[in-house]
Amino acid sequence: MPRGPRLVPECGVFHIAIRGNNKRCIFRREGDYIRFESLLDRYKKKFDFYLYHYVLMKNHVHLILKAAENTAISKVMQGISLSYYHYYRRKNRYVGHLWQGRFKSFVIEDNQYLLTAAMYVEKNPVEAGLVKDPSEYRWSSYRYYAFGEANPIIDTSPIYEAMGRTAKERQRVYRELILSSIAESKKSWD
Repeated sequence: MPRGPRLVPECGVFHIAIRGNNKRCIFRREGDYIRFESLLDRYKKKFDFYLYHYVLMKNHVHLILKAAENTAISKVMQGISLSYYHYYRRKNRYVGHLWQGRFKSFVIEDNQYLLTAAMYVEKNPVEAGLVKDPSEYRWSSYRYYAFGEANPIIDTSPIYEAMGRTAKERQRVYRELILSSIAESKKSWD
């Protein structure tokens, strides 16, 4: 029996997650990450949405984005995931499902939730044990916010602008928020 249509508001701010089938790697080499970032850029130009935060992990992706009124988030994600699937299939002679079902989407309704979701996304490589510090992980939006590193696919999050009057102050506050959140998480692991 086919699935019914997804009931998702088509505009607003969303935390999107999509994972490789059976938690398999969807990024095998540097070129795969680069290709996915280029698809994000291409679909930002095709559809009307803002990408605030992201992380590309070996077997899953997190995106925090804002869709405009005329943008169907399901069409955005369909375009990105299908385009990446075709690339991955050709590159790796892959057969079968790449993605584990539909993408998951969570509506972000206020600034506190936006900040919490942003920290969750930025901490992902540390909590997965890939790096000790989020600045060591290249495939995320962290260095854009924490150090002002150029990243043309990111649109500055509205919560970031409120973190200080100058770029240096915002960067410092952002680093402190993320690093203190990581420290809190480590305490709960011990």
